[in-house]
Amino acid sequence: MKTWFNWYRPAFLRLRGYTFADLGPDAGAGIIVGVVALPLCIGLAIACGATPQQGLCAGIIGGFLVSLFGGSRYQVGGPAGAFVGLCSAGMAQFGPEGLALASLIAGFLILGLAFARLGNAISFIPVPVVIGFTTGIAVIIASTQIGPALGLPPPSRPPEHFHQTLRHIITHLQDAHWIPLLVCAATIVMVIVGRRWSAKFPAALAALVVVTAASVVFKLDIATVGSSFTAFDGGLPAPHLPGTGIVRDALQGDDASIIRLKGIVNLAIAIAILGSIESLLSAVVADGLGNDRHDSNSELLGQGLANIATALFAGLPCTGVIARTSTNIRAGARSPVAGVIHALVLLASLLFLAPLVSLIPLAALAGILFTVCWYMAELRHWPHILHGGRSDAFLLPLAFGLTVFVDLTWAISIGSLLAMLFFVKRISEATQLAEIPRDEHSVEPPKGCLVYEIRGPFFFGSATLLRDLEGGEADAKVLILRLAQVPFIDATAAFSLRELFSSYAQRGGQVLTCDLLPKVREDLERFGFAKLMPEGALHDDLGSSLRRAQTLILK
Repeated sequence: MKTWFNWYRPAFLRLRGYTFADLGPDAGAGIIVGVVALPLCIGLAIACGATPQQGLCAGIIGGFLVSLFGGSRYQVGGPAGAFVGLCSAGMAQFGPEGLALASLIAGFLILGLAFARLGNAISFIPVPVVIGFTTGIAVIIASTQIGPALGLPPPSRPPEHFHQTLRHIITHLQDAHWIPLLVCAATIVMVIVGRRWSAKFPAALAALVVVTAASVVFKLDIATVGSSFTAFDGGLPAPHLPGTGIVRDALQGDDASIIRLKGIVNLAIAIAILGSIESLLSAVVADGLGNDRHDSNSELLGQGLANIATALFAGLPCTGVIARTSTNIRAGARSPVAGVIHALVLLASLLFLAPLVSLIPLAALAGILFTVCWYMAELRHWPHILHGGRSDAFLLPLAFGLTVFVDLTWAISIGSLLAMLFFVKRISEATQLAEIPRDEHSVEPPKGCLVYEIRGPFFFGSATLLRDLEGGEADAKVLILRLAQVPFIDATAAFSLRELFSSYAQRGGQVLTCDLLPKVREDLERFGFAKLMPEGALHDDLGSSLRRAQTLILK
């Protein structure tokens, strides 16, 4: 079947031989994931300082489009815990309209990544950085739920930073109540027991039903979804283009609107980067669990479309979610149809169960999110990474600290940059310059000829190796460099090599290279080295170079 683009291969169009017999397992998995996602969509929205509808909208519209247009057979989309820090800051700074505009821009940015076919490039972010900011996000989410778990009054506006959340908790600690704490603890216990009993059992939803029923029967004086969000009426908002007023005022030259729009664009970039990373990580996990192989660029295209559509309904940003995707596979899903059914289950819940959802205690949602944070934190990987090497042991806590105390975007940017610098340092240290022993020469080197070998990648990080050879020995007329173990050479290394050629040429000498791999020979020809050496010298082996050196020295 032909697709829209040669590279676009959505999982939905790659289905072959789908029959009615496959619909049963997909429907069962979709229903299970839908009931699992219901409390998470609501809880994550509240943790962001948003309304329950915004979270459910992301699960319904985003989840539907991720499954329909994405590149993973099992991916389930919706609001993710990874977005809580960004979204809460966005809600505090720019309000629902600003956050929706950021999500809309992020959707187009993700589409740009897909059209540029950069899906594989997102996976270059190192694991210590990913786990560091994942653990940091878990800490941020957990900090936002301490207040509801203790029954503390909500802040007048959502805190933008971790320390502000802690300050609010400490300031109002004398207002804590034992009833919300008991409800939260009971929810956590039921979720843990339910998960251990069966991976397919919707433990979070079951705990929510039991706790909500108990709070109604015993008429507990406790904050609920309905009492905290009076506008929760169970309907989807009418679609509209978000942030038109902000953009219009900025185009008219209003300084405050221009500054506001710049902040929204920065937020959109962070959402796009984080959403792409989270989605592709989830798709990789799904490949391992479901014995499949996703298409990363198609997955990004589906994520971009999902975020654009969700923003039109003022929903939260959405991405592929590892926990719900894993549940989908374990529940027996066979195709993206399960993800579509999951979205329809959420839609039915929003339309027909809104009166019951409004009775859910916020402390119960806090308990569910605490369990999500525990499984999300990836703490089991910390000991292995901390003992794995100095650079990894440095990157992990750095990414965690930057995520919690500074900003998630800084954590990803600085962590990835430092990881690249560490990598360059390691590779440069692995590249060596050594004199070839005489017993390895196929031809006896003449007097005045030096023979050296470079072992490893020859690039900007190792280009300084040649400085020791520029002076050379006083009577050295010819220097032979064997590059048999050099897989590639970049412009910086080529410039350093050219300086070595110039140094020998000034005293009437010559530098020769030998045993070049085809790629390295092409690079040197491209950099103009064929003009600096005798004709055909780029194709010499060590023996030919030694004989050529004898001829040059005799001249």
